[in-house]
Amino acid sequence: MKILALEASTTSAKTMLFDTDTGAVAVRSRRFEVDGPDSAVRDADAIYIQLMALGREAAAGQRIDLIVLSGTWHGLTLRSDDLSAVTPVMEWPYTGAQDLSAALRADDDFTWWFYERTGCMVNAIYPVFKLQYLRSQGLDIDGLLALDQASLIFARMTGEVWTNDSLASGSGLLSATDATWDREVIDRFDLGRVRLPELHETTATAPLSAEAAVLLGLAAGTPVLTPGPDGGLNQVGDLATEPGEMTFSMGTSGALRVASRHPAFSPTLSTWSYRSPLGALSGAATSGCGNCVDWARDRLFGASTDYLDIEPSLSTDRVDLPVFLPFLFGERSPGWQDQRRGGFVDLAPAHSRVDMYQSVLEGIVYSLYHCYKELTALGGTPRRIILSGGVLSSPFWTQLTADVFGVEMQVSAQQHTSIVGAVRMGMLASGLDLRHPAFDDVEVRTIAPRTEYRDRYDEGFARYLDQYQRTVPGSQGAAR
Repeated sequence: MKILALEASTTSAKTMLFDTDTGAVAVRSRRFEVDGPDSAVRDADAIYIQLMALGREAAAGQRIDLIVLSGTWHGLTLRSDDLSAVTPVMEWPYTGAQDLSAALRADDDFTWWFYERTGCMVNAIYPVFKLQYLRSQGLDIDGLLALDQASLIFARMTGEVWTNDSLASGSGLLSATDATWDREVIDRFDLGRVRLPELHETTATAPLSAEAAVLLGLAAGTPVLTPGPDGGLNQVGDLATEPGEMTFSMGTSGALRVASRHPAFSPTLSTWSYRSPLGALSGAATSGCGNCVDWARDRLFGASTDYLDIEPSLSTDRVDLPVFLPFLFGERSPGWQDQRRGGFVDLAPAHSRVDMYQSVLEGIVYSLYHCYKELTALGGTPRRIILSGGVLSSPFWTQLTADVFGVEMQVSAQQHTSIVGAVRMGMLASGLDLRHPAFDDVEVRTIAPRTEYRDRYDEGFARYLDQYQRTVPGSQGAAR
């Protein structure tokens, strides 16, 4: 059978055409064209049209047996009954609700109540708080349909307003314990008149509509699988679905996710509890990762500079670097301070632009290591860690990550892990095995930490933590 995977990621449209009989794989990717200065707020219909156009190119001349979808957690667009737009889609980086969330977080009892019910923290990224923000801005949200980008794509492709518990677990509206829409949360926020999509299984399909079939150049009625979130699909793509197996992705943002048997809640409120398409998932995520590296490259060297041209200048011999706090886009885990800001601390005249760039790489890793320590305090040391994302294009940054964490890491065998996960879910929904030689008959590569740098990076992490504590928003020592 031939499976066409379509993914609307944070920055790009991606497709994968996979033939289960021959193992042939064809991948395409195209950066989204987004109007306006804020890429976190996008025209969701334009994203749909661009994804369909790339899908048409990928499927040209092919008979497709199944379409699978991947998207992002935490997006929100409000729609009328006919799916026409009332608002653009506000993706995870959108922080319009940061002041509202900060005020709610001041109530410890409320924060704990919300966290234990939904597995989500009180933070601007979650759609439940975006809804409150839109209402506070005077928008009448009653009677409107609340969707994320991936669920909107599914609805426009099939006419069915569906989602599944994996994608919905990142909304702040799903019960963490029974994976249904949480009526108590909905009532607490007075959202009973906002329409939510029907919850269906992660293996459920609906037929491709005639209109979408024309856009894709495919046969109407082709089954379309309910969409999965890219973070959850990473677990499936890397076959990290057993308890204690962790995926570690360092792309635009950074995230560590570990499969678990049951939802788990951190006593320090530092981690989240969502669902992968195959079960419970504990994790911690940061808003600043590859986006901070892009910012540093553009500001320090110029956008036309290739990252590979900077790489030879990076060295473990560089010491006494400034401390970089990677919160240019606010903070998610572990502190969940939407209003936190980033930048350089302990910057001296002698520091060069390469010093500053390398400190950005270190600061990102220290931030993620901070998350890792919170996750391991909750669930213990993972049995294996699988590293993926743009970090792998930099040998220096990859080795630095293993050195700081002090653990051996497997390099993901999948170049496009989340979209491979979507294909695997398609195979599972079709009665096939999750594994396939095209994805799995590969040599596993590992990155071992260099123990000779242990003391140095422990000291660096201690410096990072000191500055992290000093810059808590609202604290006396916070930088202004």
